[in-house]
Amino acid sequence: MFDPTVTVATASQLADRIAATHALLRETECEELVLAAAWADVHYLDAGADDYRPLVQRARAWGGDGCPQVAEHCAHELGALRGTGSVAARMLIADALDLRHRLPRLWVLVTTGVVRAWQARAVAQATHALSWEACAEVDQTLSGFLPMLAWPRFQRLLTAAVLEADPDARRAREEAARVERGVWSYAGEDGLRTIVAKAASGDVRWFMAAVERVAEVLRLNGDLDPVDARRAKAVGILADPARALALLLEHADDGDPRGQEPPEAEEPAEAGNHEPGQRDRSFDLTARGISGADLRRARSRVVLHLHLTDGALRAGDGLVRPEHGDPLTLDQAREWLADTGCHVTVRPVVDPVETAPVDAYEIPYRLRDALFLRNPVDVFPFGQATSRTLDLDHTVPYVPLARGGPPGQTSVDNLGPLTRSHHRAVTFGGWRRRQPDAGTYVFRSPNGHVFVVTNQGTLNLGRTAFTDALWAQCRGEPNARSAPSRYSAPVIHPKSAVLTK
Repeated sequence: MFDPTVTVATASQLADRIAATHALLRETECEELVLAAAWADVHYLDAGADDYRPLVQRARAWGGDGCPQVAEHCAHELGALRGTGSVAARMLIADALDLRHRLPRLWVLVTTGVVRAWQARAVAQATHALSWEACAEVDQTLSGFLPMLAWPRFQRLLTAAVLEADPDARRAREEAARVERGVWSYAGEDGLRTIVAKAASGDVRWFMAAVERVAEVLRLNGDLDPVDARRAKAVGILADPARALALLLEHADDGDPRGQEPPEAEEPAEAGNHEPGQRDRSFDLTARGISGADLRRARSRVVLHLHLTDGALRAGDGLVRPEHGDPLTLDQAREWLADTGCHVTVRPVVDPVETAPVDAYEIPYRLRDALFLRNPVDVFPFGQATSRTLDLDHTVPYVPLARGGPPGQTSVDNLGPLTRSHHRAVTFGGWRRRQPDAGTYVFRSPNGHVFVVTNQGTLNLGRTAFTDALWAQCRGEPNARSAPSRYSAPVIHPKSAVLTK
């Protein structure tokens, strides 16, 4: 542990300590890259060997062209030791191998601790898709400048060098960029989220025209919010086709009150013969005999799991945590439900403790639902995945009743959600796992490190005589009807609502 006291008397002494600390930071970061490369070495796996068993453990080429393969399960223990997920560990191994085998000049700078590790890794990632020869060319040209240039200057040189190193790959990436499309959502603040869409230019123009039109309709209906706020509201309205159509049809015969051309109307539309701001009369649903009842039937259905306490409900104030979303205040959740005009059906609270087990290997929906309410995240050490499609693995392996297995083996007390990769690590990769109390999972890595996982997170207990004794105490089958562990956080049972928009 470092000394938190600063007893220096002069700025010169303080400057010396700052410089020394920064040098130690560089060396420690670089040492982690060297250790990651060594970890890959001791887990080398030859896919061409006679004893290669891909059904148990596969050889993975995480590094770029010219890097050796490694055993797939080695990333799980490395990630757990570092307090990260397996994906971050795989990325660290890939960057370390790329640096050592494809960027030898930069690797010398890493091993002498004169560059920041994150900058070296950024170079490895930028050159990962290049051929070995092209990567060596970039290394020869640029690596010596990294300690001497500010990162923004070096990054511009790196981008140009990567583009020049492999013209064919550059053209292929340009072509892929032209056809790549998608829509992404990112966490925001204060109950908001950010949407980023990459779509055809014509589609984007039509969408923005629809946003502008709905924002204008909201103004005509008395909404006095600024135009940007009304555009944001329009996105939510357009996500509800029935509501959007009702608003647009209500003002279908309105003229343009601004006396202006629609946005970008000077450019021809890329679909049909209509400008982006014009309304296509072929979509006049009233003329087609489509009624309000038909529009209501078009509403989508959403199952929303809200985690909140009874105290928040009684006080009328508190936080609400959607199962897959950012925390909201109770007022924000209430406002969202009211503004969307949803028909809300509140389902009964599911109590994981009272969910009865079954004798079959297959897991019914009610058990799956209860388990994810108790453990909403992958229970592997430092797991991150929250999908309800995760594998549900029996802690004590299931034995068919016909072969002498006991009843009630499939229960929330003998199950845990795992990603497929973590499931394979427990089955084939040398990881061992026990569940001494319902919802408390104790893992032991292939090299003996012990981790305790609950729905509150992971504790890395290391490898000591104490952890050996703890592991021994966890031996045996869990009590199928045991109470939740006193070391586990209480389960907050959500209310589930079916929302018909």
